[in-house]
Amino acid sequence: MKRILLLAVCSSLLSCNSNPIELVLKSDPYLKEIIKDKEDYEIQVMLTKVNHNNTKIDFQNYQYQHDENQYFYPASTIKLPIVVLTLKKINELRSKGSDITLKSKIILNNVDNYSNFKLQDSITSFQNLIADIFLVSDNSASNILIDFIGYNYFNDEMQNAGFDRTYLNHKFNPDPYVNSTWQISDLDNNIISSINDNQKIIKADDKINGLDKGERRYFNGEILDESLNFSEKNRFSITDMHNLIKYVFYPEIFDKANTFNLNVEDYDFIRYWMSRFTYEDIGEKFIGDEKFFETYNKFFIHGDEQSVSNEQIRVYNKIGQAYGTSIDNGLIKNYQNNVEFILTSTIYTNKNKVINDNLYEYDDIAEPFLAKLSRAIYKELED
Repeated sequence: MKRILLLAVCSSLLSCNSNPIELVLKSDPYLKEIIKDKEDYEIQVMLTKVNHNNTKIDFQNYQYQHDENQYFYPASTIKLPIVVLTLKKINELRSKGSDITLKSKIILNNVDNYSNFKLQDSITSFQNLIADIFLVSDNSASNILIDFIGYNYFNDEMQNAGFDRTYLNHKFNPDPYVNSTWQISDLDNNIISSINDNQKIIKADDKINGLDKGERRYFNGEILDESLNFSEKNRFSITDMHNLIKYVFYPEIFDKANTFNLNVEDYDFIRYWMSRFTYEDIGEKFIGDEKFFETYNKFFIHGDEQSVSNEQIRVYNKIGQAYGTSIDNGLIKNYQNNVEFILTSTIYTNKNKVINDNLYEYDDIAEPFLAKLSRAIYKELED
């Protein structure tokens, strides 16, 4: 039943004569120049225009260069389903008698890769961890949540929900504790994290293209004359990304079976933090930080600016950027002008064709492309 629903959603993502993506790519001078090399940039775009007609909601779906068999590294975009499943697991613990909540204090202890228990005496909450994930895409917070839910739990639950082109095999770097495991307990010292997960690695199937990135790769201070293979890296396909945003914002339509076991407050919580800028709420701690500037976590609309120029436009999103791939995935809405659409886009920039050297055209090409694409689509839908 779940899979049939998801297929029905995906099957409607068809191009039409008035495809707004194609219109803006042909009319905007900057975008028009970029798509001359659209294959090299491995550009993929999915768009859903959301129309509210009284009590009825209508979706118009479009795509550009959509290819489910073309691999791209999802980077931090996969942190969104990690958060969703964290809330699901909290609800499951509560149904078994636990008093744990998003705001409850939790204790973090660390077990290194030699199985030595190290008392960190670190107390935080799931709310704080999730806030930092959406505000600044914090790797350490994300890796703690991975140990909370477990790899197998993530992969099984996403598969059960119909997201069968999404899987998690590894944590995020840089993080000083990336090779360690976090043991998470409540204040009564009850362990609530995943224990003895016996992780099963998922390998990309033979249909997937583009698993070898770069003609050369940087490793241990030298350039090797070989590609980097991504067959056992994380995956989050563009369709799965796009559909998860639909699930988060319209669960009553796309998740009638409540696959993720979330309530209204859970969805409101996720949406709230997805929409925050770094200077809002507890993000105030980043004010004045040159690295975590106001628009740090927003490629769409704001990607080529460091301060917010239009606060009327809310971007509910999760970005990702690594190994030359830049992605944004989210819902863009102006409540005053009644403009709302879901946009997912990815672009690969690696001019020197060396992977893992951190010399990618993020600032010059990728981020301006995502910003200008989303603004052009916004203007096209607004007019």
